[in-house]
Amino acid sequence: MATQTNAARIAQRAAQLICNHQQSDPKLASQQAILELGFSKKEAPPSAAEIEAAIADYRQLFSPNYDLDLLNLRQKSLALLDFFKQFQPFLVGSVLKGSASKHSDINLLIFSDDPKAIEIFLLNQQIDYNCKERKTQYRQTDSPAIAFWFDSTQVHLQVLPSTARHQTTKKVDRANYEQLKQLIARNMQTDCIAAD
Repeated sequence: MATQTNAARIAQRAAQLICNHQQSDPKLASQQAILELGFSKKEAPPSAAEIEAAIADYRQLFSPNYDLDLLNLRQKSLALLDFFKQFQPFLVGSVLKGSASKHSDINLLIFSDDPKAIEIFLLNQQIDYNCKERKTQYRQTDSPAIAFWFDSTQVHLQVLPSTARHQTTKKVDRANYEQLKQLIARNMQTDCIAAD
């Protein structure tokens, strides 16, 4: 009986870590929760289903409008992907994964060998933005990270060279305009079925 209680406590803490964007991987969140709660590293972690249930409980309690907030962020993202369509952008991060909260940023990724073209595009559209250079593994020069506001939401746009499109060392989940549109449609269909 004590093991069930421990698993439930670990699942609740893991859910809190995930929902508060301190961890994105359920397995790592469980490991961190085990340590934070003072359990032995040998403690059996909760199942994926237990963590998912704890996440749903946490969101129902602390973010009752979670589904609507996520849909709103995804619709904003869709508008941004359309806005930047000439650069073939991708949505990445918490909005795509579904772990975003109402106040999360939107993260976009563009592969381009001419990052200045994107800055010129923003200037021509009269969009105020900040740009800082980031070192990347893909080329000797720095790669810009552009930040701006869209409809009261901060947007981060990472520009990587086109060669990086196929050279990523770890698989990054990403969605283009059509993929995000399909994801939104599937989620809306699921929500309608759940409401029936």
